[in-house]
Amino acid sequence: MVSQAKPESAPGGNAPRRFGTSNFSRFLVLSVAVFWLVTIGSEWMSDVNGKLAEGSEIATDAVVLGLLAYALFAVFQRSVVVGTEKIWKVRPLWWDRSVQISEIRRVHVPTTASGLWLYTDPDRKPALKTGGGLEDSEELEEMVTESIPSDADITGHREEKH
Repeated sequence: MVSQAKPESAPGGNAPRRFGTSNFSRFLVLSVAVFWLVTIGSEWMSDVNGKLAEGSEIATDAVVLGLLAYALFAVFQRSVVVGTEKIWKVRPLWWDRSVQISEIRRVHVPTTASGLWLYTDPDRKPALKTGGGLEDSEELEEMVTESIPSDADITGHREEKH
């Protein structure tokens, strides 16, 4: 008989919970990309019909197109993963950032923006910031605030807990 071991970094015995980009954020970035491609595409077509674009214009368009492609890739791939031992922010083409849950001393829920700021030392900069635009942001907030040590503070738009 084979027994199944519980994963080390699993919340409540389940696989780590991943919170990806929300559908609204994806739609917004895709809309901007389509608008940009339509406007630049029509400009390119008029250049082909009239005259060829100069090298600097092509280079500028290529850079902007590359940045747009990166933005699309980043929006669809970024996520926050919550396990029982750590929380990490996955960002494509950048270093992933993580914080051990046992080291969290304060969680700040911003009042003017969505996301969480996790502090390992309350008097310094946040050790990890989760930005807005993630799916199930309320569930993410709840999972994190339930996972932190009992002596950690929660500040921000919720009632403060000490």
